[in-house]
Amino acid sequence: MVGGDWCETVRLHFGRTLLIVGDVMGHGLEAAVDMTAYRSSLRYIASADLPPHRVLRQLDDIASREPDRRPATCLIARLDPNRGQVTLASAGHLPPAVIDGQGRTDLLPIPVGPPLGTGLGGYESATYQLESSQTLMLFTDGLVERRGEDIDQSLARLSGVGIEGDAGVENVLDTVLTRLDAGHAEDDVAVLAARLHHRPGLTYDARR
Repeated sequence: MVGGDWCETVRLHFGRTLLIVGDVMGHGLEAAVDMTAYRSSLRYIASADLPPHRVLRQLDDIASREPDRRPATCLIARLDPNRGQVTLASAGHLPPAVIDGQGRTDLLPIPVGPPLGTGLGGYESATYQLESSQTLMLFTDGLVERRGEDIDQSLARLSGVGIEGDAGVENVLDTVLTRLDAGHAEDDVAVLAARLHHRPGLTYDARR
């Protein structure tokens, strides 16, 4: 399926990594073209090793200067294995999920700014501790949204997915995608999951 959902990983200095998921509004080839433009801008901005909210600010500035560029939602997570931390910023995107060592799924509350391309800015970051037993999952709305359903109900369905406590990152993704029937989703789906190593490093898996 051609569409505007994407996920990206960018390695930074000192063992840190950026995880990004985004969703260009609309469908089809035009959304896919704009998605490629956002990804290209993101790789360029990320090379400056800025905090997530400043990456979003620069992406928004670039996109807002192109009147034909479709708006997009975006969620950025900067993982720091040395500090055991994740710093997140959102441009109109759904919150990330954290699956703990017992298989429980919770959503992380983070500040939400406007979608990219509006030129409004106003992005903020939030930082959380992340244990090596926890899996961080970023996703686009196609994973959870169902036609005619309130988004809170959709997110509650994700929180209710039962996951084995000792599941690896790949198994976490397989379980979520299967139990939410992502293969028959009404919209594009992009999912990215990661877990910190006990030593500096990162294990991640992405699906689109």
